[in-house]
Amino acid sequence: MKDAALLGVRVLAGGALVAAFAVLGDTLKPKMFAGLFSAAPSVAVVSLLVTGLAMGPAKDSKLATGMIAGAVGLVFYSVAAALLVKHLKAVVGSILAWFAWLVPAAGMYWLLFR
Repeated sequence: MKDAALLGVRVLAGGALVAAFAVLGDTLKPKMFAGLFSAAPSVAVVSLLVTGLAMGPAKDSKLATGMIAGAVGLVFYSVAAALLVKHLKAVVGSILAWFAWLVPAAGMYWLLFR
């Protein structure tokens, strides 16, 4: 029964937060910011909520720390992709930019979880 309750929380909270972030994204100008508030923040918040309910705050702390490491990598990826795609076209630039994500994200992960 506990699994069913967690699934219910996941569905309700996930749906509500996705809708709330979609409305927020839709109200922002310029529209290019809409994607910033669509799926990723709501999925992260719901993931932390459900994990906290199921496994406690210690597990939430580890997940949040991992999200921070991934976010740092995402900043590096975004900057690298913006530069590389201009010069090397979309496919090659995007593939090479993944290395710009991997190095700082793995470094942060190693620093925070060793």
